[in-house]
Amino acid sequence: MVNRMRRVLVCAVIATSSLGVVAPSAQAANCAATYTVKSGDSWWRIAEKNNTNLRKVLTLNNAKKTTKLLIGNTVCVPAPTRVAPPTKTFTRAEVIQFIRDAWPDELEERALAIAQRESKMRPGAVSGSGCCYGLFQIYYQVHKAWLVNVGVKSARDLFDPKLNATAAFRMYQRNNGWGPWE
Repeated sequence: MVNRMRRVLVCAVIATSSLGVVAPSAQAANCAATYTVKSGDSWWRIAEKNNTNLRKVLTLNNAKKTTKLLIGNTVCVPAPTRVAPPTKTFTRAEVIQFIRDAWPDELEERALAIAQRESKMRPGAVSGSGCCYGLFQIYYQVHKAWLVNVGVKSARDLFDPKLNATAAFRMYQRNNGWGPWE
């Protein structure tokens, strides 16, 4: 009977330790910013939603990729970085011309409609989450590796309507269609 109890106890300890650590709730006073875990979240998805990388989020929370997340927990995330809006202004006619110059004739009407929907033709537009910039609301963190090939070296460069329109057309080509905006 005693041996059986020991075996059950040992099995319980092993089972509990293999579950992984559950992320503790973040202390708001110790965090630059916090995020509340929602259904479907993962460490990677939280990093993406907060425009940062996985390593930073894990470090801030003293966690590993295998650390469990529970819905409703609060985790630390880096303070949001805000990209300064452009100082130069452009007329609507200038913006439309930049789009017409960057896109082929057969695609430019649809490109104009997308720029209207995404930013209301405002080169300095920033998405509500702070991830996407300019006329076509390009997600800099996701696309920065190839954006350098069209002259975009920082998120701030996406406020240049000519560069943004050029980058958007390149994104259209890379995706073989309108996918990024559908």
